[in-house]
Amino acid sequence: MLKNKQLSCVMLRVPKSLWLLAIFTFLLGVQVHAQDGKTVSGTVTDAATGSPIPGANVIVKGKSVGTVTDFDGLYQLNVDSQDVLVFSYVGFKSQEITVGGQTTIDVSLTEDFTQLDEVTITGIGYGTVERREITSAVASVDTKDFNKGNINNPAELLQGKVAGLSIARPGNDPNGGFNIRLRGLSTFGANSQPLVVIDGVLGGSLQSIDPNDIESIEVLKDGSAAAIYGTRGASGVILVTTKKTRGVDNSRVEYNTYISMESVAKFVENSTPAQYIEAGGIDNGYETDWLDLVTRTGVTNVHNLAVSNGMKNGNYRASVNYRDVEGVSLGSGFDQFNLRFNLTQRALNDKLTLTFNGTLTKRKATFMPYEAQRFAIIADPTAPVYIDNDPANGYWEPNTPEYHNPYAITQETTDDGIFSTLLGTVKADYKLTDNLNVAAFYSLQHESDQRSQYYGSKMRFSSAAGQGGRARKEAEDRENELFELTANYEKYFGDLKFTLLGGYSWQEFTFTNFNAFNTNFITDDLLYNALELGLGSATGNDALVGLNSQKEESRLISYFGRAMFNWDDKYFVSASYRREGSSKFGTNEQWGNFYAVSGGLDIAQLFDTPFSSLKLRAGYGVTGNLPTQNYEYRTRLTRGSRVFFNNSRYLQGVNFASNPNPDLKWEEKAETNIGLDFGVLNSRLYGSIDWYTRNTSDVLQFINVAVPPNFFDRTLRNIGELKSNGLEIALNAALVQTRDVNYTTGVTFSTFNTELVTLNGETEKTFRGNLGPPGLNGVTPIKLEEGEPIGEIIAPIFEGLAEDGTRIITDQNGDGVITLEDDAVVVGNGLPDFELAWSNTFRYKNFDLSATLRGAFGHSLVNINRAYYESPRASNNYNVVRTKYYLPELSEGENWNSYYVEKADFFKLDNITLGYNIDLKTDLIKDFRVYASGQNLFVITGYTGVDPEVHYDFFGDPLAPGIDDRSSYFRTRTVSLGLNVTF
Repeated sequence: MLKNKQLSCVMLRVPKSLWLLAIFTFLLGVQVHAQDGKTVSGTVTDAATGSPIPGANVIVKGKSVGTVTDFDGLYQLNVDSQDVLVFSYVGFKSQEITVGGQTTIDVSLTEDFTQLDEVTITGIGYGTVERREITSAVASVDTKDFNKGNINNPAELLQGKVAGLSIARPGNDPNGGFNIRLRGLSTFGANSQPLVVIDGVLGGSLQSIDPNDIESIEVLKDGSAAAIYGTRGASGVILVTTKKTRGVDNSRVEYNTYISMESVAKFVENSTPAQYIEAGGIDNGYETDWLDLVTRTGVTNVHNLAVSNGMKNGNYRASVNYRDVEGVSLGSGFDQFNLRFNLTQRALNDKLTLTFNGTLTKRKATFMPYEAQRFAIIADPTAPVYIDNDPANGYWEPNTPEYHNPYAITQETTDDGIFSTLLGTVKADYKLTDNLNVAAFYSLQHESDQRSQYYGSKMRFSSAAGQGGRARKEAEDRENELFELTANYEKYFGDLKFTLLGGYSWQEFTFTNFNAFNTNFITDDLLYNALELGLGSATGNDALVGLNSQKEESRLISYFGRAMFNWDDKYFVSASYRREGSSKFGTNEQWGNFYAVSGGLDIAQLFDTPFSSLKLRAGYGVTGNLPTQNYEYRTRLTRGSRVFFNNSRYLQGVNFASNPNPDLKWEEKAETNIGLDFGVLNSRLYGSIDWYTRNTSDVLQFINVAVPPNFFDRTLRNIGELKSNGLEIALNAALVQTRDVNYTTGVTFSTFNTELVTLNGETEKTFRGNLGPPGLNGVTPIKLEEGEPIGEIIAPIFEGLAEDGTRIITDQNGDGVITLEDDAVVVGNGLPDFELAWSNTFRYKNFDLSATLRGAFGHSLVNINRAYYESPRASNNYNVVRTKYYLPELSEGENWNSYYVEKADFFKLDNITLGYNIDLKTDLIKDFRVYASGQNLFVITGYTGVDPEVHYDFFGDPLAPGIDDRSSYFRTRTVSLGLNVTF
């Protein structure tokens, strides 16, 4: 067992960037040799339509030599006269042709629906396999199946496309991230989002990649598929493959652009000025639409230019992307520039392949506090924007702490961010023999975030009120360096195909940040650009001036392997193992072992069945999860309070921040998956069914400890445990396949049930999700109880109103006193019973239509806006929310009870796109397509809040789902017009 210092030394002995650079420079200097033999070329087309088939496989039978057709169906390959070429493509019958004396071979493929459920090649982590060989739960989505429209985040491409993959963002804040859950909650103390791998870069940033540059995405759903990634596979793995050029002499220029108009789809319902006055509000003589003042029609412009070409010994692709995105909330949005370059070069008679990837992304974002929207809902609709409606007099402010002038917040707040990502990778792949390949891979990803904020001296909102202006600047840098060596061996022994993978991985993460703030500025004109001009505090008050900086590092080293067996395309077995060490763990538990075994049986090949394909899969895998903190196993110190010493100066105090924990280790998730892949009606109808059960143990959890003997009152320990299971169904159908008409449709269905087995070893039941001040501070409506499901919402039962307008609440224990602890019962759950999506693709001649509808069912939401603001008694303080549940006779203020918990089932049109391909009859322009797209055009729901989307956490707490916070971004709808041109 290596100690921490030993682990660090072992890692640091691994050759790094200079060593790698020397090797690759040497390899690049090797003389490039052209392959001997003659060249054969041609075009692969669809026999039914005559159109070219891009991406068709052209392989020399019995050899590991081949290529794929380019976008025009063209291919070129160096072969010998006795070679036999195999032409294949998904959904078409393969053809075999002997080369002989031919130099041009054109092929027309006919459709074969028995292959529609077989994706030819699928990524599985550190390699690819034929779909029929997969024995785990792996889903693949490529360009033609991606969601269309105003897509600004790669996660949006997958919404509703993969059973078991939940992607949600309540509201449509352009700067907000997506909550991505694979098969529900796998942890509550570590990272609950799947590991993202981009072109081999583990922990790749989705921000570094533009959606236009993505070719395909694979999702490794179960433990047997994800175990190859060890300590980071517990929440699943998403493999992203970017676009690359295929074929020879394939010069191509693509330009894609669209413009979008985004508007608010729904506001929180509130009172009109007349209703406000009628309910007792004071008439200030104006009619102000505060919601209109703080929102706008957001305009988005997107431009993508890509240039690619295939050459005899390599290929390249370069793309430039620009996005100008306005949010509907005044002051929110971003500009983003993305540059990506890919180069592949073959040498040494095609034995050596060098691949270079480079990406530069820079985003300039502007932010606006959500409170501007929140206060616009409840602001007095009879009040002016300015005092006496004159800007010279300053902004009008209410005489209540409940809210502040929402428009003033948008004008007095400046919040800017610059986010940059630089990623470079290089891979050398050498073919030692026909059966053995070795590869070296190196990547360096650097992310730099800068955030600058200024709250004006007139600001009445937030902690900046009365501080004479408050400026803050912070900078954060993250570096991800990865080096891997792998070897792949593939051999046929008669009917047995044997594939072996072995590898070594070294990865280092570095994090640094700095932030400073100051107050009391003599002018607002310089914003955050001159922190030194703030007067701050002469009394040592930390709330008025301060600075902070830190640096953290962590490392991972791994040894991994995988063996796969395919016997006559009927029996399949796969097993993997990864031994991984992390510097985040205690000295007694730095190394972990992660493993998986899975098998498949092609029943349709063995027995006479009505199925055109039928494969049974079963797998078991153990994966892990790392703590998000780096040094929680050590004793750490942090800044404490300042002390005025000797009546002359302040001394900085120091406090403990953590306790030593040599036994801190990874979380461990054990998962069993049983699946069935099938195809009927000659595979025009095909799909898969998966059932899984899993147990996550040693879940990382902060627990309270006694001081003394401990230094600090909280310690990170491996205590929690979760148990879950679920069912996933994916069903696809090629309903119509003719020369002029094509219609395919697909449905995904998934359930997930997560039970809390153990929380922290101290309490069997606790409560989460504080609804916040002033009136409901301390009210925690989410119950956590061992042996019960995650996400249970509790509240006292509302029975109606008494004659005097007071609420009648059920007294569960009959003691005459209503309390949350004694009288609340379970009234809903924040997590859905099931999720459903329906995707459709229709083509008629040159027209194409695609649409995806998606829904979640069985979940409830805590509607805090109603709980706080739907009481008519409050009209003197703020505007009243008026939903269909509004009770004008109610004589009490805010109160927590079951009346404010609503079922939030929904079914929405996520996106719909109608396109038309115009034949310009010119050799210069190969494709010219125009399209119109809409997103979130309608939502069917009974929920009265802004967005019924599942709220998977509450301010980052995954154990408190189902709370619709008051400060939420609005749900929007978008229409777009776009153009795709290929030269």
